[in-house]
Amino acid sequence: MSYKNLGENMGFHSVIKTIFEIALMGAFILSLGYFIVTAFALALARLRNKPEIITDESLYPSVTVQIPTYNELAALNCAARCLDFDYPQEKLQIMLGDDSNDPEISAQIDAFAAANPRLEISRRGENIGFKPGNLNVMLPKAKGDYLLILDSDFLPKRDFLKRLVVPVIKNPDLAGAQAAWRIINVHNNHSTLMGTGIVNIIHSVILPFLKAATNQCVFCGSGELVKKSYLEEQGGWTMGALTEDVDYSLRVISAGKRIAYVDDLRIRCEVPYTPGDLFKQQMRWAYGVMRAFMTHGRKLFLSRTIQKRTKFAAFLFASGYVMITLLLLTTIFGALNLVAGFFGIDPVEAQSSSYTVGHLVYDTFLNLLLTCGMIVSSIAAGFINGFGFRSIGRLIVASFTIGVICMFFVGRGLVSASLGLPMQWFMMKKAGNETAAQA
Repeated sequence: MSYKNLGENMGFHSVIKTIFEIALMGAFILSLGYFIVTAFALALARLRNKPEIITDESLYPSVTVQIPTYNELAALNCAARCLDFDYPQEKLQIMLGDDSNDPEISAQIDAFAAANPRLEISRRGENIGFKPGNLNVMLPKAKGDYLLILDSDFLPKRDFLKRLVVPVIKNPDLAGAQAAWRIINVHNNHSTLMGTGIVNIIHSVILPFLKAATNQCVFCGSGELVKKSYLEEQGGWTMGALTEDVDYSLRVISAGKRIAYVDDLRIRCEVPYTPGDLFKQQMRWAYGVMRAFMTHGRKLFLSRTIQKRTKFAAFLFASGYVMITLLLLTTIFGALNLVAGFFGIDPVEAQSSSYTVGHLVYDTFLNLLLTCGMIVSSIAAGFINGFGFRSIGRLIVASFTIGVICMFFVGRGLVSASLGLPMQWFMMKKAGNETAAQA
């Protein structure tokens, strides 16, 4: 090897090593933050308030339930639960927005509506603008002062709405309220366990911490109660947004409004039960959140009127994607660093390799230890939700198999959003579609 080529190799390895060490340090700092937030969330779980219901029904606001759906019979399960709400009927409107292009599914929805006249069906003929487009069509038809948005696979209990309206009754200035999610198919396989771990970090760690530390929350797309007048002031939902919930949250928070988190109220739902669907879901969510922050983040973070704790809340909510970006950089450049070191392309000892398999194992273990904050958060969130010890091993296996692959799909979503590339909407398989069809 010539001295010229040797110098080039040394420079190449130096760049790789520098990027790797910066990413590793960033991941370590953020991982440490996750440890702190997780410890706080575990303490909060022990001090959780008892569920509250206001008995004076004259105080209840009028609510329009909106269930947007696209070729999903699971929406009938959700609608049936909403029809059974113990909420004053004169203050409750229930709508199902059917964007289906399958005539058989629409026919079953019509048959269900015919048997349940309180359910109103909204149709527009095509799925332009995806879910937010569907919601925008239903918005002018809504009679309630608040909108309860529910995805098709969500199954609220009978007293769900009575409990969700408590924060907005106490404080009518709120932009709305978000309920916690509880996954019902968590133990189906490693994909559902991984998907549940991701959801649990948000709903059992991040959002409870934000509620206690910043008195702020972010809408999560379902199980959310939205004040209609504020939504109309903001021009409705952003057409085509893949995470219209985060997009609207950033807009309304930037306008100085607050969203409440009802952590003692949990609504049951599903996560994707195939690896492919989980990867697509997480890629879509990453894309949507990235686009939302690219569009509205500058206004929020540079505002002189928005409180620092509110800005911190927005950052912490999106910190998972920052962490994944750092982990991807650590993984990619760490692998290049290890390969370069193993083959002797080293700026200190370029003539011969001193890098052994032992070094490889040690470095890999150390890097995992320094960046395992999200896994610890997921395990802790599992305990908060009653997983117990039997699921820890499976969750760790899922994290280092399905989770690693999922990380690259998330990275793809983030890069696509950053470059302004389009992202298609993906139809997910849902067990609720099958149970509704059988019924």
